[in-house]
Amino acid sequence: MSLIDKTLGNRYLIEKEIGIGGMAVVYKAKDRILNRYVAVKVLKDQYMDDDDFLKKFAIEAQSAASITHPNIVSIYDVGSSTIEDKKYNYIVMEYIDGHTLKEYINKNAPLEIPEIVDFGVQIASALECAHKNDIIHRDIKPQNILINSEKQLKVTDFGIARIITSSTITYTSTVLGTVHYISPEQAKGKYVDEKSDIYSLGIVLYEMATGRVPFDASNPVGIALKHIQENLIEPKEYNAGIPDGMNELILMALSKDPEYRFNSAKEIKEALLNYKNFKDYSSHTQKTKKILHNDIPTEPEDEGVYTFDANGLEQDEEEEPEKKKSFFKRNILPILLALIVFAGFIYAKNNFFDKEEEIIEEVFVKVPAVIELPEDKAIELLEERGLRAEIEYTVHDSIPEGYVISQDPQENEEVEEETIVNLEVSLGKDQVSVPNLVNLTLENAEIELNRVDLSVGEVFYQEHDTIEEGFIIDQIPRVGAEVATNSKVDITISKGKVEKKIAMPDLRGQTLTDATNILREIGLNIGMIDREESREYDENDVMWQQYRKGTELNEGETVDLVVSKGYEEPVLEEPEPQPMKRYNFQINKPNKEDSYILTINKITTNGEEVNVYNEERDVSEGDIRLTIED
Repeated sequence: MSLIDKTLGNRYLIEKEIGIGGMAVVYKAKDRILNRYVAVKVLKDQYMDDDDFLKKFAIEAQSAASITHPNIVSIYDVGSSTIEDKKYNYIVMEYIDGHTLKEYINKNAPLEIPEIVDFGVQIASALECAHKNDIIHRDIKPQNILINSEKQLKVTDFGIARIITSSTITYTSTVLGTVHYISPEQAKGKYVDEKSDIYSLGIVLYEMATGRVPFDASNPVGIALKHIQENLIEPKEYNAGIPDGMNELILMALSKDPEYRFNSAKEIKEALLNYKNFKDYSSHTQKTKKILHNDIPTEPEDEGVYTFDANGLEQDEEEEPEKKKSFFKRNILPILLALIVFAGFIYAKNNFFDKEEEIIEEVFVKVPAVIELPEDKAIELLEERGLRAEIEYTVHDSIPEGYVISQDPQENEEVEEETIVNLEVSLGKDQVSVPNLVNLTLENAEIELNRVDLSVGEVFYQEHDTIEEGFIIDQIPRVGAEVATNSKVDITISKGKVEKKIAMPDLRGQTLTDATNILREIGLNIGMIDREESREYDENDVMWQQYRKGTELNEGETVDLVVSKGYEEPVLEEPEPQPMKRYNFQINKPNKEDSYILTINKITTNGEEVNVYNEERDVSEGDIRLTIED
């Protein structure tokens, strides 16, 4: 039955499905009481009848709800609801309008180093908060990390992985995805603590930096085996642009032996913020080997791992012969080895007693004084004596950053070669909270940072549609991050909105409607429209445009047009006939001459004299009558 448009707990109205995982389906819902959107994770049907699972589900959800952090998805409610005789168990969580980090990596990997640092610090901060509350995530992977439009990360499913036992895991792509990020101790079925989360974070950092996971195979058991026994190809082999410090940092996080990983989420967070100066001086051999692509481990470790059958992922018991071998190894073999060692000791004592001082001189060395030396110089001196260094970073008001505060063992103590010397190295003054620099100018940002003993680091420039040129649009570390004093904050400054140039098309001959649509499609607008008569263009066709074809205009600019009204031939009107004017003249002829010239002139209204008759006449005609038309 679909839950869409159903209400859980008389409160949460389900609107749509937004995700599906190995054990639950996630929906977007409306909290009808608080009038806000939430994400509701509803358990799949196969877990509804497992009372043990449901009990653990509720306990872990309540445990996860006890932690609050900007980088952790908040849990609001846990409950169950019956709809149409069917029971549904669910968790109500904060709704994040965004996508998973896995989707972001698939689209953008390899990520830029500042972004890897930013994302890594946010995840480490979430783990630091959880670990302080005695909560281990156990399933850190990009699929469980959400990212919103502001690039703020939110880790989800805290503590939920703990309830997934061998009876609840099925052989699906979800499990396969999880195995890509499990620690070697998880793959062996051993005790899991906060260092397992650090290993999983190391896988995420590796994937962000290279665009791939370090270990892959066609099935989950193959991937699990590689986590346990296969040497790691360092990230720089896949992405030569990774700085050495970041490369070393990721390798340390992915040490197969938890002892050689970072001690805490806080420690890896501080290392990320100072990756440019990070060096892993642990000098151990079990951490990992840097290998080339063709290097293949020849012998697997003889350790138990998760195995897979047709029904899913199980941690099987060893077969009977293996149990016998284990009994031999646990009980008989140590006794034999002890006897051999004891016999060797007696032999050495009897044969080399007189060389005891020489033997001691070869085995033991004096610890050099390294307090107040730079970290790299101190490590160099220790290595010259055949000693190893293990570093712990701490803030200090007087000793500068990067210098040794204390050492253990102390100077001049005689210790065996390969002994670890614990060094406490200064991070400088106490940590401060990074202020908000967004929407400030560079000058104002420098003032704000100086106020808390920080300074501007690298400055980047980027176009922005809404923030004006010269104002800050982003910063790393993010607002509120805790960093050592005198640290640097990288900022990105707006270059303003990039004006898109558009070539003016030729609109002449197009109808006004077509011309309007063409301009809108390319990002221009119609301006003033005039209409004129034209013999050349049809009515309503564009006959003139403000800009010539090919002229580059800014997006949104207006264009004036002249549109044809068409043309009509003028109709010549016939003049109305005027009534004829008649003038009668009576002319008396002369008495003596035989002929004469008769001339008649008309005086116009403006005083001009116009001849209207001029003709020679014969006297014999007698009296003459003339009619003249005007």
